[in-house]
Amino acid sequence: MADPLDDDPVHEAIEALKAAGRSVLPAEDAPGLYRVDHGPEMTGGDILAMAIQMGLLDGREEDGRDG
Repeated sequence: MADPLDDDPVHEAIEALKAAGRSVLPAEDAPGLYRVDHGPEMTGGDILAMAIQMGLLDGREEDGRDG
């Protein structure tokens, strides 16, 4: 059975950031928010944008658009 997180762009972004040496952890007492390198709380969209800006993910594929 496939893991539903395999198709989750936020999960992919988190894994890409971790592979690049960044620390990504869920924010304490804030479901759905994360902290990168112990910084401020970020949404999944913020995490995705960060990974795209760093060149770790291709934004066109991640947002579902082909071009």
